[in-house]
Amino acid sequence: MKLKNSRQKISLSASGARIRGDEYQHLVTWCLVLQILLDHRNVRDIGIEDPDAGNMDDITVYYQNGSGRFYQVKFSVDARQLVNTAWLMRPSKNKRPSIIQRFYKVWKTLRQNGITPHLELITNRPIDPEDPILVLRDGRGGSVAERLSNVGSGTLAGKQKLTMAQHLDASESELIDFLHALRFTFGKLQEEWFEKASLLMRILGYRWDNDAIAAGKNLVRSWVIDGKRKFASDELRREVESLNLQAGKPIPMLLVQAIDRDPNASGATILLDWVDNFYGDEPRERRRLKKSALWHKKFRPELQDAVRKFRAMGASQIFVRGYMRLPTWFVVGVELSKTSGFNIMTLQNGEPFSTEGKPDDFLISTKMNKRVAKGSELAIGISISTDLSADVLPYIERNIPVVGRYICVRPQKDPDNFCIESAAQARGCALNIREKVRQLVRKFKPDKLHLFLATPAAVALILGHYWDRLPDTQLYEDQGPNRGYLPSFFIPN
Repeated sequence: MKLKNSRQKISLSASGARIRGDEYQHLVTWCLVLQILLDHRNVRDIGIEDPDAGNMDDITVYYQNGSGRFYQVKFSVDARQLVNTAWLMRPSKNKRPSIIQRFYKVWKTLRQNGITPHLELITNRPIDPEDPILVLRDGRGGSVAERLSNVGSGTLAGKQKLTMAQHLDASESELIDFLHALRFTFGKLQEEWFEKASLLMRILGYRWDNDAIAAGKNLVRSWVIDGKRKFASDELRREVESLNLQAGKPIPMLLVQAIDRDPNASGATILLDWVDNFYGDEPRERRRLKKSALWHKKFRPELQDAVRKFRAMGASQIFVRGYMRLPTWFVVGVELSKTSGFNIMTLQNGEPFSTEGKPDDFLISTKMNKRVAKGSELAIGISISTDLSADVLPYIERNIPVVGRYICVRPQKDPDNFCIESAAQARGCALNIREKVRQLVRKFKPDKLHLFLATPAAVALILGHYWDRLPDTQLYEDQGPNRGYLPSFFIPN
């Protein structure tokens, strides 16, 4: 009997591929449903294969303010097909419009109808690392628009930008406006969506085992089969409650309203509202306190009181949300620290990040080690998203004479919004930053650290959570472009 070569190419039938694609889409939809239940800020309704959404009909979320989020999900049975602009512009079957043309048509139509559209392509296909446009994708927002708008016409990206504009029959300025509304999520495997669903269900107080997640996917499948296309926010909650997944109370939530208020504040276990203590009429202006003593006379004591209340409840898992700047995220992590027995969770761009779990390796180095004065204290610039040295150094030299040395701590590769791609990487990043700073402290023996942050919010929170066995630490609030910094929280150690 002749055995088949074990390395022979195996391919799925069309129906098999379609079933796998449906499984992937239903899991993605279940995650979005959970996210809406957790954070339903002004959600009006959600659509599943919604006929009112034009070509972007996989998942739609409509908000009370007239905006909408439109998700298109593309599944691939393997990783042989990379996502690049050629794939985005390739005509669909029977010479129908390409993926990017369908997105563009929906964007134009929705804007003409008074809807502010936010579009997202979600796929398990990996990105083509050689594509000149898609490699410009911002790691936080997932858009290529900002960087693409600044490329020269003679570059590969500039030439591809012109090709895409011609493909859409759009001007370059229209293309950039459109791309500002389009987010790309590449290479997100089914296992990662499964992990996301598990954590969101845990936060909501649902069972989060395999059977519970399967029940959620089956609920989505039943909507598609039964032709249920739209659900109001309350109706959606009732549909999910019919699964009887509740296993206990939701994880307690700490909501910190520092620079803006949350329209969905009713779900908070403990709410801290500091907005009126800042100068400014909108969040981007709220950087400076009306009374600088409030950092220590009000804010930190209120955080410490919140920790005491969580302990009295017997809570060790805390879900953190809020509108705050990086020093506040950091100090929330400090107060809910690892050494105090807490584990904390938050959402970073909709993705659940937790201090629980194994860290991924994330290499940290120092780029700059500059003597700035004769003082004995040490300034540290944590430069994960961007290198803040050019802003921090002049401020230190003018305003902090007790600092003798400035050191930039950053990823081994260049700082970038792409750096942190998962909760495991965030944990690895935070732990390696702490170890690097401990090494610097052993070497230079400062009595006090001056800490400046340029990180994703979740990394600041997790770094604060791990910040122990280090000297007294003074944090600084960024005052905006060319405006320097001001001292904020002081953490004694």
